[in-house]
Amino acid sequence: MSQAAMSDLAPESFFSPDYYVARERFVTAAQAAGASLTEKRHPTATGPGGRPLWMDLAVLGPADATAVITMISGTHGPEGYCGSGVQTGLLLSGRARALADRGLKVVLLHAHNPYGFAWDTRFNEDNIDLNRNYLASFEAPLPANPNYDAIAPHAAPADRTPEGLEAAEGALLAYAAQHGFPALQAALSGGQYNHPKGVYFGGVAPSWSHLTLKSLLSGVMAGAARFGCIDMHTGLGPEGHGEIITESDPSSDHYRRLEAILPGEICSTSDGSSVSAKLSGTMDTALLGLAGDRWSAIMALEFGTVDTMSVFRASQASSWLHVHGDREGPEAGEIRRQSRAAFYVETDSWKRAIWTRGTEVFDRTAAALLA
Repeated sequence: MSQAAMSDLAPESFFSPDYYVARERFVTAAQAAGASLTEKRHPTATGPGGRPLWMDLAVLGPADATAVITMISGTHGPEGYCGSGVQTGLLLSGRARALADRGLKVVLLHAHNPYGFAWDTRFNEDNIDLNRNYLASFEAPLPANPNYDAIAPHAAPADRTPEGLEAAEGALLAYAAQHGFPALQAALSGGQYNHPKGVYFGGVAPSWSHLTLKSLLSGVMAGAARFGCIDMHTGLGPEGHGEIITESDPSSDHYRRLEAILPGEICSTSDGSSVSAKLSGTMDTALLGLAGDRWSAIMALEFGTVDTMSVFRASQASSWLHVHGDREGPEAGEIRRQSRAAFYVETDSWKRAIWTRGTEVFDRTAAALLA
């Protein structure tokens, strides 16, 4: 297919129905675009049917490029459908190759959490939320979350009978009535490190995905003076809207760099302007540390899907399935469908909105790196 013909493909065609199709299409598109590919097979975890899992890295552009742009997909399992679709589209449409030909190193990291992507669960093979697993140190004491401790039995109830779920949700809503819904969101999703069977567990050591991603990105950053990164997420905010999130304070140099690229569009968890609560152990903060003294612009791009409670219920259910249940048992199919639907809106209009906003943010970040 010619480059012109590829650029005319409908954006909704870039998105895939499952992890294995997404990976095959990404790898094939990367090869066609002339990218160098690195595949990292997960050493222990497998997907449905015992199939292997991989994190893949595609790199286009000069090896000695002074500027690098990175897009990451699949940090939270089924959020990978969104990021993978945009990454595959950047390759198929010729946009990634065009930027590489201008001297920018284009780096696409596919399926940061291949286990969660393959099984349609937000969490990894150890029930870890990868975006809480990037602490600077795992030496004790780990960050405390006493508000989660107070609601832990209700946040991740082992009893998933209708009566058990009703009682747990009632307790959570009572907490919200007393403290406010933002306080409940912060208690639940901010990250916790002492309930390994709970939701939003950050782990007690770096995960395989954590170590692999850092190793891969350290390599592609070597020699570069400028580094941009877009971490693709879904599940918060109005359907199809893409919010740019940073943990950096508005007074920081990093926030000002982001604001120069996308004026008036940056939302920070540190000042309450984001749909996200303030989090601990995030990958974006870790990548700022990895970038060191380089000029860097690191952001999460968060797309809305369904209402917040539906997203939480889906995350809660998929965590239970992999901690207490049978991931290939009779209840698994419905839980996987529920989780997938919470993070992936399978309509052409949503996919087109993700493509339009995703490429807008990517192109504007690339222009700043090339300036």
